[in-house]
Amino acid sequence: MKSVRLLVAAAIAAAATASSVSRDAHALGPVDLELGAKAGIGTNPSNGSLNPLGVGIGGRGGISFFGLYGGVDLMYYFGGSENVPGGSISEHTLMYGLDLGYNFKIAILTLRPLLGIGNFTVSHSGEDGSGSASNLYLEPGLTALLSLGILYVGADANILVLPGISQAHGNTTETAFTLHGQVGVVF
Repeated sequence: MKSVRLLVAAAIAAAATASSVSRDAHALGPVDLELGAKAGIGTNPSNGSLNPLGVGIGGRGGISFFGLYGGVDLMYYFGGSENVPGGSISEHTLMYGLDLGYNFKIAILTLRPLLGIGNFTVSHSGEDGSGSASNLYLEPGLTALLSLGILYVGADANILVLPGISQAHGNTTETAFTLHGQVGVVF
Protein backbone atom coordinates (compact mmCIF):
# COMPACT_ATOMS: atom_id res chain seq x y z
CA MET A 1 0.00 0.00 0.00
CA LYS A 2 2.90 2.34 0.77
CA SER A 3 4.32 1.87 -2.72
CA VAL A 4 0.95 2.79 -4.33
CA ARG A 5 0.77 6.00 -2.26
CA LEU A 6 4.38 6.81 -3.14
CA LEU A 7 3.68 6.16 -6.84
CA VAL A 8 0.54 8.40 -6.79
CA ALA A 9 2.45 11.17 -5.00
CA ALA A 10 5.29 10.94 -7.53
CA ALA A 11 2.80 11.10 -10.43
CA ILE A 12 1.10 14.17 -8.95
CA ALA A 13 4.46 15.86 -8.38
CA ALA A 14 5.55 15.08 -11.95
CA ALA A 15 2.29 16.41 -13.40
CA ALA A 16 2.53 19.61 -11.34
CA THR A 17 6.14 20.13 -12.41
CA ALA A 18 5.37 19.53 -16.09
CA SER A 19 2.41 21.93 -16.06
CA SER A 20 4.47 24.70 -14.43
CA VAL A 21 7.18 24.70 -17.16
CA SER A 22 6.57 27.57 -19.60
CA ARG A 23 6.55 26.91 -23.31
CA ASP A 24 5.42 28.71 -26.42
CA ALA A 25 1.68 28.68 -26.99
CA HIS A 26 0.60 28.07 -30.56
CA ALA A 27 -3.12 28.43 -31.03
CA LEU A 28 -2.83 27.12 -34.58
CA GLY A 29 -0.25 24.42 -33.84
CA PRO A 30 3.02 24.85 -35.74
CA VAL A 31 1.41 27.63 -37.80
CA ASP A 32 1.72 31.32 -36.82
CA LEU A 33 -0.46 33.98 -38.44
CA GLU A 34 0.95 37.54 -38.32
CA LEU A 35 -0.95 40.77 -39.00
CA GLY A 36 0.73 44.13 -38.62
CA ALA A 37 1.12 47.78 -39.50
CA LYS A 38 4.33 49.37 -40.62
CA ALA A 39 5.75 52.83 -41.25
CA GLY A 40 9.06 53.81 -42.72
CA ILE A 41 11.14 55.69 -45.21
CA GLY A 42 12.70 55.04 -48.60
CA THR A 43 15.60 56.73 -50.33
CA ASN A 44 15.41 58.05 -53.87
CA PRO A 45 15.80 55.20 -56.42
CA SER A 46 16.60 57.54 -59.29
CA ASN A 47 19.06 60.29 -60.00
CA GLY A 48 16.27 62.88 -60.13
CA SER A 49 15.74 65.54 -57.50
CA LEU A 50 12.23 64.33 -56.63
CA ASN A 51 11.99 61.25 -54.38
CA PRO A 52 8.91 59.13 -55.21
CA LEU A 53 9.29 57.25 -51.90
CA GLY A 54 10.06 59.35 -48.81
CA VAL A 55 7.87 58.58 -45.77
CA GLY A 56 5.35 55.74 -46.05
CA ILE A 57 2.75 53.68 -44.20
CA GLY A 58 1.38 50.23 -44.86
CA GLY A 59 0.58 46.80 -43.55
CA ARG A 60 1.47 43.19 -43.93
CA GLY A 61 0.12 39.75 -43.15
CA GLY A 62 1.69 36.35 -43.35
CA ILE A 63 1.87 32.76 -42.24
CA SER A 64 4.85 30.93 -40.75
CA PHE A 65 4.92 27.14 -40.95
CA PHE A 66 7.91 25.32 -39.44
CA GLY A 67 10.06 28.40 -39.99
CA LEU A 68 9.01 29.08 -43.60
CA TYR A 69 7.28 32.44 -44.03
CA GLY A 70 4.95 33.60 -46.80
CA GLY A 71 3.02 36.83 -46.76
CA VAL A 72 1.57 39.86 -48.47
CA ASP A 73 2.84 43.42 -48.13
CA LEU A 74 1.33 46.82 -48.96
CA MET A 75 3.13 50.19 -48.68
CA TYR A 76 2.08 53.69 -49.69
CA TYR A 77 4.90 56.25 -49.86
CA PHE A 78 3.86 59.91 -49.79
CA GLY A 79 6.77 60.85 -52.06
CA GLY A 80 7.58 64.48 -52.57
CA SER A 81 6.85 67.63 -54.47
CA GLU A 82 8.81 70.58 -55.73
CA ASN A 83 8.05 73.94 -57.25
CA VAL A 84 9.11 74.44 -60.83
CA PRO A 85 8.60 77.38 -63.19
CA GLY A 86 4.91 77.42 -64.06
CA GLY A 87 3.68 75.31 -61.12
CA SER A 88 4.70 72.29 -59.10
CA ILE A 89 5.19 68.58 -59.63
CA SER A 90 4.61 65.75 -57.17
CA GLU A 91 5.10 61.98 -57.04
CA HIS A 92 3.93 59.23 -54.71
CA THR A 93 4.29 55.45 -54.80
CA LEU A 94 2.10 52.41 -54.10
CA MET A 95 3.82 49.03 -53.66
CA TYR A 96 2.12 45.68 -53.15
CA GLY A 97 3.46 42.17 -53.40
CA LEU A 98 4.46 38.88 -51.82
CA ASP A 99 7.16 38.14 -49.25
CA LEU A 100 9.00 34.83 -48.88
CA GLY A 101 11.44 34.15 -46.05
CA TYR A 102 12.67 31.90 -43.27
CA ASN A 103 12.49 32.48 -39.49
CA PHE A 104 15.47 32.05 -37.19
CA LYS A 105 14.23 32.20 -33.58
CA ILE A 106 16.47 33.13 -30.66
CA ALA A 107 14.30 33.19 -27.52
CA ILE A 108 11.84 36.10 -28.08
CA LEU A 109 13.73 37.44 -31.13
CA THR A 110 12.92 36.32 -34.67
CA LEU A 111 15.33 37.15 -37.50
CA ARG A 112 13.79 36.71 -40.95
CA PRO A 113 15.79 37.13 -44.16
CA LEU A 114 13.22 37.56 -46.90
CA LEU A 115 12.60 38.51 -50.50
CA GLY A 116 9.71 40.71 -51.54
CA ILE A 117 8.45 40.70 -55.12
CA GLY A 118 5.59 42.71 -56.52
CA ASN A 119 4.30 45.82 -58.27
CA PHE A 120 5.79 49.33 -57.86
CA THR A 121 3.51 52.12 -59.18
CA VAL A 122 4.66 55.75 -59.23
CA SER A 123 1.95 58.35 -59.77
CA HIS A 124 2.87 61.89 -60.72
CA SER A 125 1.11 65.15 -61.34
CA GLY A 126 2.36 68.45 -62.58
CA GLU A 127 2.11 71.13 -65.20
CA ASP A 128 2.22 68.54 -67.99
CA GLY A 129 -0.68 66.54 -66.55
CA SER A 130 -0.82 63.45 -64.40
CA GLY A 131 -0.18 59.77 -64.91
CA SER A 132 1.39 56.66 -63.47
CA ALA A 133 3.96 54.05 -64.37
CA SER A 134 4.27 50.53 -62.97
CA ASN A 135 7.26 48.27 -62.67
CA LEU A 136 8.29 45.00 -61.06
CA TYR A 137 10.17 45.32 -57.77
CA LEU A 138 12.46 42.94 -55.91
CA GLU A 139 13.16 43.74 -52.26
CA PRO A 140 15.64 41.50 -50.42
CA GLY A 141 15.96 42.38 -46.76
CA LEU A 142 16.13 41.38 -43.12
CA THR A 143 13.31 41.67 -40.59
CA ALA A 144 13.83 41.49 -36.82
CA LEU A 145 10.76 40.90 -34.63
CA LEU A 146 10.59 41.00 -30.82
CA SER A 147 7.77 38.84 -29.44
CA LEU A 148 5.75 40.32 -26.55
CA GLY A 149 3.20 37.54 -26.06
CA ILE A 150 0.70 37.82 -28.91
CA LEU A 151 2.09 41.26 -29.82
CA TYR A 152 5.29 41.95 -31.72
CA VAL A 153 7.40 44.99 -32.50
CA GLY A 154 10.09 44.99 -35.12
CA ALA A 155 12.08 46.63 -37.85
CA ASP A 156 13.19 45.74 -41.34
CA ALA A 157 15.95 46.98 -43.63
CA ASN A 158 15.77 46.30 -47.37
CA ILE A 159 17.34 46.99 -50.72
CA LEU A 160 14.63 47.95 -53.23
CA VAL A 161 15.60 46.88 -56.76
CA LEU A 162 13.61 48.20 -59.74
CA PRO A 163 14.78 46.32 -62.85
CA GLY A 164 13.95 47.66 -66.29
CA ILE A 165 12.84 51.16 -65.28
CA SER A 166 12.39 53.27 -68.42
CA GLN A 167 14.52 56.38 -68.32
CA ALA A 168 15.34 58.92 -71.00
CA HIS A 169 18.55 56.93 -71.63
CA GLY A 170 16.81 53.56 -72.04
CA ASN A 171 15.97 50.78 -69.59
CA THR A 172 18.05 50.71 -66.42
CA THR A 173 17.95 49.16 -62.95
CA GLU A 174 17.41 51.59 -60.09
CA THR A 175 17.93 50.80 -56.40
CA ALA A 176 16.87 52.37 -53.11
CA PHE A 177 17.13 51.59 -49.39
CA THR A 178 13.97 51.15 -47.30
CA LEU A 179 13.67 51.01 -43.51
CA HIS A 180 10.44 50.32 -41.59
CA GLY A 181 9.20 49.93 -38.03
CA GLN A 182 6.47 47.37 -37.39
CA VAL A 183 3.88 46.50 -34.76
CA GLY A 184 1.29 43.73 -34.89
CA VAL A 185 -0.21 40.55 -33.50
CA VAL A 186 0.61 36.86 -33.86
CA PHE A 187 -2.12 34.22 -33.64
